[in-house]
Amino acid sequence: MNKRQRKKQTYKKYIREIFAGYEKMITDKTIQELQFSYLKETTFLTRDDEGVIHFLTKEK
Repeated sequence: MNKRQRKKQTYKKYIREIFAGYEKMITDKTIQELQFSYLKETTFLTRDDEGVIHFLTKEK
């Protein structure tokens, strides 16, 4: 498998993990924050005081 395909598959896995984490946060109200990393970016799923889930992506 070439480098481009590996990178594409890794990115797909990253996106799937984010959405799986989001679903997990919806069902489990006790989770306050989740973090996912891919290359030079990190995505945070956080819950505010009202219980609303927010996405934030930052570059490293």
